[in-house]
Amino acid sequence: MSTPDQHSQSVPGETDSDLWTSEKVAQYLHVSLKTVFNLRRNGLPFLKLGGAVRFIPQEVKDYLVAHRGLAAHRWRQVIRTGERP
Repeated sequence: MSTPDQHSQSVPGETDSDLWTSEKVAQYLHVSLKTVFNLRRNGLPFLKLGGAVRFIPQEVKDYLVAHRGLAAHRWRQVIRTGERP
């Protein structure tokens, strides 16, 4: 039996086994949909099911851990230039 990490955020009514929409990712990250779109273009893992874009919650969390060292101004630069951090 696994227990959730004390510091992990969750989207109300969702479990890690559910796929997240862009709106749910934006809610989880406290950012706009445009930011989610930009993060997707710059490496945030996602799935396309037909025309729908979905995210695996653990992959979103792993991406955040891997990229958490960047300051806000650096994130804007990465998003603007399209370079990989």
